[in-house]
Amino acid sequence: MNLQLPKIYPVTSHTDNVGLGTTFIAIPGTKDDGKLYIRLAIEKGATSVVVQKDVQLSIDLLEFIKTSNVTLIFVDNCRKALAEMVAESLGYPAKKLKLIGVTGTKGKTSTSYIMYNLLSKQGHKVALLSTAEKKIGTQSLVMNLTTPLPEHLHIFFDLCVQHNVEYVVMEVSAQSLSLYRVHGLEFEAGIFTNFSLEHLEFYKNMQEYLDTKIKFFSMVKQPKNMFINIDDPSGHQIIQKHPEYSSFSFENKNATWYALVKLLSESVDLKIKQNEIIYSLQARLVGLFNAYNLFAASLVVNCLGFSFHSISLVTHLLEQIPGRMEQYALKNGAACFIDYAHNPSSYEAVLSTLRQMTDNLIVVFGAGGCRDRSKRPIMGAIVEKYCDIAIVTSDNPREELAAAIADDIVAGFTGDKGLISIRELNRIKAIELAYELSKKDTIIAVLGKGRDEYQIVGHLTFPFKERAIIRPFLREDNLYKNL
Repeated sequence: MNLQLPKIYPVTSHTDNVGLGTTFIAIPGTKDDGKLYIRLAIEKGATSVVVQKDVQLSIDLLEFIKTSNVTLIFVDNCRKALAEMVAESLGYPAKKLKLIGVTGTKGKTSTSYIMYNLLSKQGHKVALLSTAEKKIGTQSLVMNLTTPLPEHLHIFFDLCVQHNVEYVVMEVSAQSLSLYRVHGLEFEAGIFTNFSLEHLEFYKNMQEYLDTKIKFFSMVKQPKNMFINIDDPSGHQIIQKHPEYSSFSFENKNATWYALVKLLSESVDLKIKQNEIIYSLQARLVGLFNAYNLFAASLVVNCLGFSFHSISLVTHLLEQIPGRMEQYALKNGAACFIDYAHNPSSYEAVLSTLRQMTDNLIVVFGAGGCRDRSKRPIMGAIVEKYCDIAIVTSDNPREELAAAIADDIVAGFTGDKGLISIRELNRIKAIELAYELSKKDTIIAVLGKGRDEYQIVGHLTFPFKERAIIRPFLREDNLYKNL
């Protein structure tokens, strides 16, 4: 049975979670303004209201607050106040847990999931906060956002304490740092996976995006427990400026941690040396990018006090990562990979890996609406570089037209590589078409959604489960009940 977050919170920024005695924090958002919901919050039972000092409230609203005997509190920053006040109201549950954070453009979910499993297999109770799943021990929760809002986050931590969790492994997105969702937290260890083009709909340039991610490093208690991938150019620059952090590399033997990597068709094998002993970490993961994820996760688990020997005994037991290179055998002899890849660097990583595994690569993909448009033609160019057939489709168009998004993607095709390009904006039909065009040894890559089970069109969200769409095409011995 899945766990549920409580409905009413002691401190919240959303009226859905307001009840008798709640403190309501009116955040001045970019799309909506919390002060518009103060009256509703009071009607639902809020006894305190927090606003920023620069907010102007109407005379009528001020009178309503006064006659309702509601305490009005002014603060410098409502987002910071939310994180601080909800933590205090719950008795600072995060301080009773060992937090591990993962930041970077790609690889956060896979690395977090690997760490969650490695720690769990060492016999410890672990919680996971990732894009793919939110779990406390083996029980799942439904929560939106990569890094939840502060009230949800601290309620989650409180549930972890109640369930005797020791470690919490969580993704730390750049937006969560910018919007103070993780304000006030301290981490036992952290990972910087890599950095590449993403989220320019939120940040004015790439440097601002990178500077935001770097803010996380100072939240790790001991600098040596902050692990930086220096095979990534940005990671290399960071270590040059901040040698107090630990580095890891497959290319640079002068890194704090260096490993040899061997990539097999369906697995990776790392050789890590510590105290003149070489340890072999083998896992059923595909691709160099997953080798980096395994490397980073293992280093953190080791720094928490677990030997590489004990880690090596369980890496081969790692489960398939939800929505990350999920592989399914199809009844016509083809294979389908479902992956969350949605930016140029993840397209390069995933498609270059799959290209080495087949002579016939079909990709079904689109791009999210109301997100950075500049990456769309770049993704199209990467698809043309590696694929034989591209089926351009819809992927959460939001308030944009799916056809216009497809135009942006197709602008990246040069027509010089012999790519067969098909436009099918119905994503279900696009996946079905990919199967019709496949044959023995074909690989179909369905990119963009991973384990997301919804499609956002306009302001509406519809159920959409890709694993259910491919189920009729699965080999009989590969019919998983959870599809």
